[in-house]
Amino acid sequence: MKNKKKRKNDYRHIKSYKDLCHEKMHLAYRTRYTEKQLQIKFLELGYSLHPARLIPNLLVEWARPMLWDFLSRVKSYLFGTKRKSHQKQTSKDKDE
Repeated sequence: MKNKKKRKNDYRHIKSYKDLCHEKMHLAYRTRYTEKQLQIKFLELGYSLHPARLIPNLLVEWARPMLWDFLSRVKSYLFGTKRKSHQKQTSKDKDE
């Protein structure tokens, strides 16, 4: 919403009955628009909190960090980044 200064009379522009009718329609449309926005937000919230979608989404969010950690461990084991450095150290220790 816009930050407007509070004026004593927000309806100074109304000079006739026709202006009053226009303002009334404007306020009615604004109210309907706000209600529709609220309904859309409610539907979006209901959609995201539906158990059929909520549980898989939560599992994906929780499992993703564990999966990346697991993949990095598998990569390090398969490609031997830690193992090779460990083997080099043990071979140096044996040589000494």
